[in-house]
Amino acid sequence: MSYKKTLEGLSRLVDDDLRERIRIVAEEGEKYHPFVGEVCRAVEDYVLRGGIRMASCSTLIVYQGYAGRTDESAIKAGTAIDLYRQSILAHDDIADAELFRRGGKTLHKIFEEKFGEHFGIGTAIFAGNVLYSLSLDAIMRSGFEQNKIAEAVGLLATGYQEVNESQMLDLLFEYKAPDVAEWSAMTGKRAASLFETSMLMGAILASAPKKDLTMLGNAAVHMGYAFDIQDDIIDTFATKEQYGRDPGGDLTKRKKPLHVILAMQKDPRVASIFQGKSKITEDDIPRITAMIRDCGALDEAKTIIRKHGKEAKSLIAMTEMNREAKEVFIALIEYVEESLDWYN
Repeated sequence: MSYKKTLEGLSRLVDDDLRERIRIVAEEGEKYHPFVGEVCRAVEDYVLRGGIRMASCSTLIVYQGYAGRTDESAIKAGTAIDLYRQSILAHDDIADAELFRRGGKTLHKIFEEKFGEHFGIGTAIFAGNVLYSLSLDAIMRSGFEQNKIAEAVGLLATGYQEVNESQMLDLLFEYKAPDVAEWSAMTGKRAASLFETSMLMGAILASAPKKDLTMLGNAAVHMGYAFDIQDDIIDTFATKEQYGRDPGGDLTKRKKPLHVILAMQKDPRVASIFQGKSKITEDDIPRITAMIRDCGALDEAKTIIRKHGKEAKSLIAMTEMNREAKEVFIALIEYVEESLDWYN
């Protein structure tokens, strides 16, 4: 079975559990107050918009890799990870002023239509908090032994703190120019933290050997860096046909992904643009992307992705996970590496 089919199959398992869990929450919300029920229905739509659930799939793949099976308890843990991820996205959408997520409106935009921006933002903040609480409830009700549940809850709490800290820095970096070390510190608590939380969740619940926890945690961090850098490259360099939206959206918000930071160091013109106060528009994007390419920053960022990918594959190969789980992760990393040639 290809890694794509594996991810699709595991995503469907989590989808089914999520759908039932959110349905119950929505029904209870409607009994409490009609508006709470309305929010819950919007959250239900937001969560169930589909796509590959990479974080929860990572949990289930690791669990399978050690336990040799996928059971109901593991699926509930996958649901917990997905709800955790959704809570982060709901708040991230607000901070980044995103209008759409996976083909539908973001939560704050949905409720902005009711009474205005203040109401939309406030409602989405509280909805994101509810999603985090549902994540904790899902793992508490998963049926695993209490000591494992305690470790899993600790993972979620630590990861949630780390992601929120990283988002503060991501917002700060829209207003100041970070160096590579600052960017690395921020990213280490962003996608890297999410992969680490997701993969270690599966390992702990499947009673993986302690020595493997360190290797898996390190592999997850390297994977997180690789995926994060690739995602930023896609946002800047993918065409609308490839990505589904106009390229460079993050640049117009003055975000500074790794390839921009590297370009600022290599080309004073790029530094001037991102350190200046003039608004960056969509019309500026082709000129900026050309400078990033020409100075070698894009190629350097791709090289860094490949280094992280190599480290991740090496660490995964050394674990005691079964062959099938290792092959899925390694194929996924290799897909990221191969995809770099699409964006030039």
